[in-house]
Amino acid sequence: MNKEYGKSAETLAKTYGWSTGEEYYDYIVESLINGQRRQVRNLFKEMNSECKREFLNNYLENDNLHHIETKEVIIAGLYK
Repeated sequence: MNKEYGKSAETLAKTYGWSTGEEYYDYIVESLINGQRRQVRNLFKEMNSECKREFLNNYLENDNLHHIETKEVIIAGLYK
């Protein structure tokens, strides 16, 4: 049996008082902008696989420097 780990971005957003998963995604990027690389990795790890894929493949844009750097921090954290 394959058990899903983590929570949806929408559920995590509600813990911060937000209403959408996109607001949680925004918070991850804002954490990077504020120099909180470890927080970026930790926030990413809290999400379930579906939301992780959505965040990396659809939310983060390849023409946005902060988005590119966020993706790089997350990927680097996967290999630690």
